[in-house]
Amino acid sequence: MRFLNIVITISLILLYANEISIKTLLFILCSTLLLIFANLQNDYFDREIDAKKGIRRVILSPFYQFLILFVSLIISFFIELRLFLLFLLMFILISYYNIFGSKKPFGFLITSLIISIGVLSLGMVFGFRKELIYLVIFSFLFNIIREVVKSYIDYEYDFGIRKTIAIFLSKNKTRILIKFLLIFLFLSLIFVSIILNNIYFSLYGIFSGIIFFLYILNLFSEKVLSKILKFLMFLGFLILFL
Repeated sequence: MRFLNIVITISLILLYANEISIKTLLFILCSTLLLIFANLQNDYFDREIDAKKGIRRVILSPFYQFLILFVSLIISFFIELRLFLLFLLMFILISYYNIFGSKKPFGFLITSLIISIGVLSLGMVFGFRKELIYLVIFSFLFNIIREVVKSYIDYEYDFGIRKTIAIFLSKNKTRILIKFLLIFLFLSLIFVSIILNNIYFSLYGIFSGIIFFLYILNLFSEKVLSKILKFLMFLGFLILFL
């Protein structure tokens, strides 16, 4: 799944840039390195939970983590000062989440904010376009739902270690929240499809709505929903550029 995150990141950059240049390649490199840093730091602080899950990961020391971060920041600085400052902000938010935020009920909002800021960085490097507004909004909404779903899935592993939104609300109330958020996301997709007057995005909204409805009817699990949401988010990004 983490490799898929890198693929999605690179694909989104190439789609938005609409060119392959030195600047594009450097931006791909520094964005990928920042994503790798975020994952490595997350693994470092999630060692106890991963042990409960029976997951074995290669844990790099903080020195190597920050070496990767340093290279990412240096590259972003040479691309543009504003990008460097934005990456610096993302680093602060990533570290805050991994150390403190992941243990809080509403920490999932931080990860969604980080991803939205990452999407926003496209505008700083390649210019702001109307599609960027929708990319930022939907990346935020999709990731909020995915994080709530993940907290539901990891309820047993987080219990006693973290107070995630699922533990804060209870599993039953979290499922209700997930269904409410899916309905809100579906209505948002339909609203945007009307504004864009894009037949492909309209079909995408309807397709997403059908999948959300199937989950609301309890026809598949939260683990399946989490994977579907990532696919739908990527599909939505592609359709916005048609």
